Amino acid sequence: MIIVMFAKMAKILQSHPLDQTDKKAVLTTSSQNKRSRGFTLIEILLVLGIIAMITSIGIPAVGRLTYQRVAGTTRRFVGTLRSVRNDAILLNRIYRLAIDFENQTWWVEKQAKLELLGSESQGQAAVDPKKPAPPPSGFSIADKYGKKPRELPGGVVFDGVLTERDGLLRSGLAYIHFFPSGYAEQSIVYLNKQGVETGGYSLYIRPANGKIEVFNRRVQNFEDTQVQ
Repeated sequence: MIIVMFAKMAKILQSHPLDQTDKKAVLTTSSQNKRSRGFTLIEILLVLGIIAMITSIGIPAVGRLTYQRVAGTTRRFVGTLRSVRNDAILLNRIYRLAIDFENQTWWVEKQAKLELLGSESQGQAAVDPKKPAPPPSGFSIADKYGKKPRELPGGVVFDGVLTERDGLLRSGLAYIHFFPSGYAEQSIVYLNKQGVETGGYSLYIRPANGKIEVFNRRVQNFEDTQVQ
């Protein structure tokens, strides 16, 4: 089939020979087409190079921006925890921070009336608030910190909460209690970049005075907070 097509083309060329002008025109057009194809290829390569350069610069920049968000969120969260502790003391109520890992949200609750954790009015024997106990009832959301659960900035996640009562939690709900006496549950809140398993920030809440210390690393346990 291809041989037949070439034979027909040969006959057409023999019956209509090109003069010198036509040959020059054909050569010129062919040369222009080659140059056109060459420039198009160069342009494509340039565009690809620009895209690669932007990507190589942009991805690290996005990563740095996310880590800045983690750092900024950590600072703001420290301020929130301090405010919650102060409210517990000033208003003589037990407050607690709630963290929902599934939805990556948080909120603050306050007790309607002052009761010790596990008090007799809740159907249990009274206990020392400094010792582990079941979460108390009669809590409602503290409007001062938002009337509904709040989300973290994009790319920032709660990477776990460590408490004396529940150990390490990375799913479900976690609670950290603050008492009118100034005592707080010894806890560590982990904040990190989404999808990253190492590093991040650890917010350590000291029980005796409620002081909050920030570690720019993952603190594995309470003893590790003594290592600087």
